[in-house]
Amino acid sequence: MHRVAEAISLAERAIGIDSTLVNYDSSAPLSTYDNVRNADIHIAHTHVRDDFLNSLTTPYKLIWVSHGTPEHVFQGAVEAGQSGAYGHADGWMLAQHWLRTAHAIVTFWPRHQYIWQSMCDKRTGVSCVPLGVDKSFWKPIPNSPPYVGNPSVLSCENPHYIKWPLDLLLAWPEVARSVPGAPCLHLAYLTQNLHRWFFPLVNRNGSSYTSYITTYPLQPESLRGTMSGINFFVGLVRYGDFNMLSHQANACGMKTISYHGNEYSDFWIHEGDQRNLAQELTAILSGAVKPRAKSPIPDISDTAKAMSSLYSSLS
Repeated sequence: MHRVAEAISLAERAIGIDSTLVNYDSSAPLSTYDNVRNADIHIAHTHVRDDFLNSLTTPYKLIWVSHGTPEHVFQGAVEAGQSGAYGHADGWMLAQHWLRTAHAIVTFWPRHQYIWQSMCDKRTGVSCVPLGVDKSFWKPIPNSPPYVGNPSVLSCENPHYIKWPLDLLLAWPEVARSVPGAPCLHLAYLTQNLHRWFFPLVNRNGSSYTSYITTYPLQPESLRGTMSGINFFVGLVRYGDFNMLSHQANACGMKTISYHGNEYSDFWIHEGDQRNLAQELTAILSGAVKPRAKSPIPDISDTAKAMSSLYSSLS
């Protein structure tokens, strides 16, 4: 969320909007944020401090940008409550708060727009704006060294349930056996708190034998270079949602694979039975499936322009 908010703010400045990125700290004195006190519009990508908003003396509008997948936010709240957490989980209650109080709501996904709109009253609209990437940065790097694998496959999602690599790793042994040549999976950012469950799996089913698995989170420069040196990107986000990572992979020239529904992916596979997933991945990686006619990736300037139009409508 921080990276997306940062990119949007920079793109807004580029088109002449006085945009400032603020990372609110609950322990910081309110005077820390005096430079944005007179802003016409405040945007909550997660939250804006209540005491700060309550201290404002000039009229303002507030926009909530919903980054989280609604189902994932809901599931996280339920799990936190069932584990005996004190009170309620912040994510779901924050969503209820902003749906009730924000002057405008923004999402990047038509599917999410449908869900959030169903929770709004008749006076509140949910705007769907294009999620863009900075194409001046996210682009193929010529002569990037190739990674191991024929073909090589990358997956490096933040391993929340809604996009973690479990299904991919359950299917991968059959894929590795069935694809001609020597395919190799490069799985980055499998966080250490999940190792006690994932590593017994990958060692037992053999995925680790045909994969490179690391906790290492790829930073923008190294991620761009990695995406320029690997053949396929597999981003299995539930419900066929796209995300920023799949956008970046597309912009870097990778052949992208997702569940059905991601209009920006070259290839679609069915969500569900891992046996079918293995067969469909095998066909794609073997070259037996032609790529789709995918939609072009929006530029971050498209996001800034759409946000600018929304700001004008609130004036």
